Amino acid sequence: MADLQQLRFVAAADVYKTGRLAGRLERKPDGATAFTYDSRYMADGGPAVAVTLPVAEEPVVTASGGLPPFFAGLLPEGHRLTVLKDAVKTSLDDELSLLLAVGADVPGDVQVVPAGEDPVEPEPLADATRPGDLDFTELAAAVDLHALPGVQNKASASMLTAPLATRAARYILKLDPPRQPHLVENEAAHLAAARQLKLPVAKASVVTDRHGLPGLLVERFDRVADGDGWVRLAMEDAAQVMGLPPASKYNVDSEAVVKALAGACKAPAVAVRNLYLQFVYAWLTGNGDLHAKNASILAGRHGGFNIAPVYDVPCTLLYDDDTLALPVAGKLKKLRARHWAEFAETIGLPARAAQTANALALKASASVDLRALPFVGSPLNHAERELRHRRGELEG
Repeated sequence: MADLQQLRFVAAADVYKTGRLAGRLERKPDGATAFTYDSRYMADGGPAVAVTLPVAEEPVVTASGGLPPFFAGLLPEGHRLTVLKDAVKTSLDDELSLLLAVGADVPGDVQVVPAGEDPVEPEPLADATRPGDLDFTELAAAVDLHALPGVQNKASASMLTAPLATRAARYILKLDPPRQPHLVENEAAHLAAARQLKLPVAKASVVTDRHGLPGLLVERFDRVADGDGWVRLAMEDAAQVMGLPPASKYNVDSEAVVKALAGACKAPAVAVRNLYLQFVYAWLTGNGDLHAKNASILAGRHGGFNIAPVYDVPCTLLYDDDTLALPVAGKLKKLRARHWAEFAETIGLPARAAQTANALALKASASVDLRALPFVGSPLNHAERELRHRRGELEG
C-alpha cells in the first residue's frame, strides 16, 4: 500500500491511446489539473483520446483537483472507489491520484500511468478458470488495480465488481450486494432475455465460489484476444460523451443520451433504433438503472463507433424501485404508449420502426419468468402486476 500512497505526490501522468503516448496530465501549483496532447502524437495524426477531447495544442484545464469528465469517468464507483481512496489515503476529489492507482487498466483503450512509467496492465486478482476454488467475498473486499465499471447508486448501488481473467477472456465478477439479494440471478435472466432484441449483449454466466456464493462472470467486450495479448477497444459511456462528471449520470434525459451517443456513431440511424430498444426493454422489464453510464459506444478494431453491447439490466422493481433512471418524454414513472411514441419522434425513429422495436422488446421481456427467480411475496407480486400493466400499454 505504501506505493499507492506515494501517488499523491506524483506531479504528472502520461496518457496512452492504444499503446501510443498521446498526452500528459499535470498538477498545477493552484490545484488545477491540465491535459495536453503530446506534440509528436499530434504530428503523427493520432486520434482524439476522447470525443470531448479533440486533438488541439491548447491544454484542457480542470480546477480543484478534478479531471476532465472523460478521465473522471474512468474511475470505479461506490464500494470499490471507497476502498481505493482509503488505500491511497487521499480524498475523493483528488481524482488524479485515484486514477494513477488504476489507470493502467481502465474501460476502453486509454491508459494513464505516472510520467515516465511503461503502461503495463496489472495482473488480475484471480484466475477464473476454476471459480469453485475462489472466495468471492475476499475478492470483493480486496484493493485491485483495475478501474472497471463500479457500483451504481440505485438498485445496483452495492453491486460489487472485481476483475478476473482466464486464458481466453477478460471478465468482471459481480456479486450479490447486501441490500439487493439475488441480483446475480436477476441480471443473468434479463441478460439472457435481452438476446431476443437481436442486439449485441454482454456475455455472462453464473458461477459459484467454494462457499456456494453465486457470482455473475461477465466477459469484457472492450478487450479482444490477439494471439498471446489483447487489443483494447475504445469505449465511452454517455456521461463521458456528453462531457458530464460521473455524479451527473442521472441529471440528463433519455433523449439527450440517445442523441449524444448516436451522434458519435458511424451509423446514427442504426444507433438510434438500438438505443430505443434498450430504453423500452428497460421499462418493460422494470430496470430503473439505465442511466448515462449504463449506455455506451464501442469502437471496432478498425475504428468507428457503434452502440456497445447491452449490459447492467436487472429488474429493480423487485427492490421496490418503480421509476426510470432517466426521464422519457419528461416522465420517470406512469408512462403510457403515447410517451414512447413521443420519445421515438424526438430521437428521430420512424413510427413504424418504433412499432417493430416495441414488438421485439415485448417478446424479449415476456420471456423472463420472475417466478423462476428466488423472489417471493410482496416484491414479486408488485413487480409482476406493474410489468403486466406496462406490457399492456404497448400491446394495446
